[in-house]
Amino acid sequence: MRVIVADDEPLALRRMQSSLACIPEVELVGCARNGVEALTMIRGLRPDLVILDIEMPGRSGLAVIENLRSSDTIPEVIFSTAFAHYAVKAFEVNAVDYLTKPVTFERLREAIRCAGERLAARTANQRFAELQALIAALQAEAGNDGQIYEQELWVRRRDGLERLRVQSIELIEAQGDYVNLHAGEEMHLVRDTVSSLALRLNPALFVRCHRSFLVNISRVRGLRRKGGGLMELTLDTGRLVAVGPNYAENTLKAVNAKRWR
Repeated sequence: MRVIVADDEPLALRRMQSSLACIPEVELVGCARNGVEALTMIRGLRPDLVILDIEMPGRSGLAVIENLRSSDTIPEVIFSTAFAHYAVKAFEVNAVDYLTKPVTFERLREAIRCAGERLAARTANQRFAELQALIAALQAEAGNDGQIYEQELWVRRRDGLERLRVQSIELIEAQGDYVNLHAGEEMHLVRDTVSSLALRLNPALFVRCHRSFLVNISRVRGLRRKGGGLMELTLDTGRLVAVGPNYAENTLKAVNAKRWR
C-alpha cells in the first residue's frame, strides 16, 4: 500500500515514519509538511492512502480534501489530530477513519488494516463521495454558513511552536505585518493580519470592532461612551478597546447592545 503522510509537526512526522516502517504492507512514498504540499503529492504520487493532519498552517487537512477533484486519483484517507473538538460522529457515519494524537502503534496498524479493506471494497467515486459527505457534515456542524472556522492558532515558544485555542484569546491587536494575541497574562506575536483573521474566526465568537482590533465577544463586560459619539469596549480584564466609527453598528449587534440616546 502506497502511503503519504502530511503533518507539520516534525516530531509527529518522525514518529509516524518510524511506525510505518514497522508495517510490512506499507510503502511510504511521501511526507508533506503542509496542506499545499499534501495536495501536490496526492495528485503527483497517486497514493493508496493518505494520513492527513487536520490542523496545518496554510491549508488544513480538511481543505486538502475540499480541493480534490473527482478526476483526481482519490486515496483512502485517515485523519489525525491532537484535538478532540471535531465531530467524531461525522467521521464514523461517513466511514472515514480518525486518529487522535499521540497515536499508538496498535491503533495505527488497525487503521491501516481497515483502510486496506475499504480500498479493496470501494471505487474511487465512492471514496470521493464519502469524503465530500464528511466535509458537508463538518460544515453543518460548524454553523449555518457552512464555513469551518479556525479552532487554534500557531504561536511561537522558545523551543518551537504550539497551538493556542482561539477561545482563550480575549483580544487580537494589529502590529504592522503581525498581530498580538492577548490570552490571559500571555501575549503572542504572530505573522498574520486582523483582516485575514476576521474571515477565518467564527463571527459568533469574535467581532472586529476597529481596523486594528478583534475582540472575543464573551470577554466584553461593558461599553463606555467617549466624546464625538465614539465608544470603547471594556473587557473582563479591565482593558479598554476603541470601537471604530465604521465598526460601531456591527459591534453593538455582536454584543447584543443598543446605542444610548
